[in-house]
Amino acid sequence: MNFVIKRGLMILVIFAALFPFYWEPAQSMVYNLGSEEILYKLVEKSGAKPVELTVQGWTKVNSSYMEMKPLKSTALKTAERLGAVNPELIVEEDKDFRQVRIQHMTKDGTLINLAAQSFINYTLPQRGAETYVTVSLARKIDEKEKHYWSSRVKSALSFSGGDSPQVLTNVTAALPGKLSLKAKKELVDKLFSEAQAKKIGGVENSELVSCTGFTPRIMDKIRLGRNFVNLNVALRYHNSDGQTYIYIGSPLLVGEY
Repeated sequence: MNFVIKRGLMILVIFAALFPFYWEPAQSMVYNLGSEEILYKLVEKSGAKPVELTVQGWTKVNSSYMEMKPLKSTALKTAERLGAVNPELIVEEDKDFRQVRIQHMTKDGTLINLAAQSFINYTLPQRGAETYVTVSLARKIDEKEKHYWSSRVKSALSFSGGDSPQVLTNVTAALPGKLSLKAKKELVDKLFSEAQAKKIGGVENSELVSCTGFTPRIMDKIRLGRNFVNLNVALRYHNSDGQTYIYIGSPLLVGEY
């Protein structure tokens, strides 16, 4: 697996905020401990070896075209809230677009990818301006490690006057060998039963089995079409290392799998 989060993903996360789904937290945007614990319990139930944890989030900071100096300050403040120490700032500027990026490895092995972007949005009436911050945390894990980052990411992305941050948590695990389509479907059913989740939709073919659903055991949820979802499980075999990877995310999986 590629542990380094690609730069392009940060741009995609920003535009994910414009996708046609609606975030409806039951009480707040913060994951309670139990919701992340459910993801770990599902990994244990699968019998797979946990290999990676990623938490990604984004928020709209304001509706202005921010100057580079405050944009740098915003990026630095966010990174420091996540534990970065003296991170390097990568500045990019063009007509109607400014960006400050940070890629930083913390002492505990957590890779932080961050982008603060301010731009003129020509799709808005009168070409309105917007400023966003996106964050991706990733690290390798094993059976002994459990990290609870969602609330920390939410806090890091909280700005006075800004939108409520949106956070996605994904745990990746691996099983040796290649599972049959039947075995993959049975494993997905097993995990949804363990989570007391109702299936909403999915994809099933020889390469990939992916299913979204809803469980009352996880507080936060998003609306996809007419349904609420807060659990996403996918299985895919990788020829590169001869393992079947299990991706478990809430409320959705994000990135390549």
